[in-house]
Amino acid sequence: MGLVMTRPYQERERSVRRGFSLVELLVVIGVIAILIALLMPALVRAREQAKSVQCQSNLRQVGVMLVIYANQWGGWVYPPQLGANKPPEQRWPVHVFKPPIYDPPVMMCPSDVEEPAERHSYLLNNHLAEKVIKFNTKIPGKSSSDLIVMGEKVSDYPDYYMNSNGFFRINDYFTRVEPWRHGLKRGSNYLYLDMHVANAPLKQALSGVDPWDFPDPNKDTAAP
Repeated sequence: MGLVMTRPYQERERSVRRGFSLVELLVVIGVIAILIALLMPALVRAREQAKSVQCQSNLRQVGVMLVIYANQWGGWVYPPQLGANKPPEQRWPVHVFKPPIYDPPVMMCPSDVEEPAERHSYLLNNHLAEKVIKFNTKIPGKSSSDLIVMGEKVSDYPDYYMNSNGFFRINDYFTRVEPWRHGLKRGSNYLYLDMHVANAPLKQALSGVDPWDFPDPNKDTAAP
């Protein structure tokens, strides 16, 4: 008789023990929060790495179009003097991309702000045009893998070219080029004259030296 009376009580006790206490729930929530906090930086890094890779792919595609342009125009790397001072339908991308378009999607870095000035994230190294450099030009002490053709620009500027301007040859580099688009470790992405693309944390030299510049192999030759 005593055994029959205690079974319902034992079953109720077992059913009560199957639940979680408030303390246990708080512990589980705390563990989940810690795991999320540990994983979030890795997820952010992975997302930024993916954007950097997409940016490099964009620059490679631009490089392919520049090679096609060069084959049609005697080795000139890009059309000169066709930047934001021209109407959109006359700017250099229209002469390079097929079908003609001034703002092809590959000119927008996914890590750039939502709407960079004049709808492009990259600018050309105008030292190449200033010094009359073609794809086959030999530069003293430099190889084609050292010469930057294109890099990432500061979002707010509409420039298409990184120039050296004026009587004092003040370089646009220090105000126009974005050296840290993809973070301090990766820096920004660059397209080189041999058409490889790489990221590099190029620093603005304290001495005022423009790292996109190089020796002039033909000083007496006029730019195109």
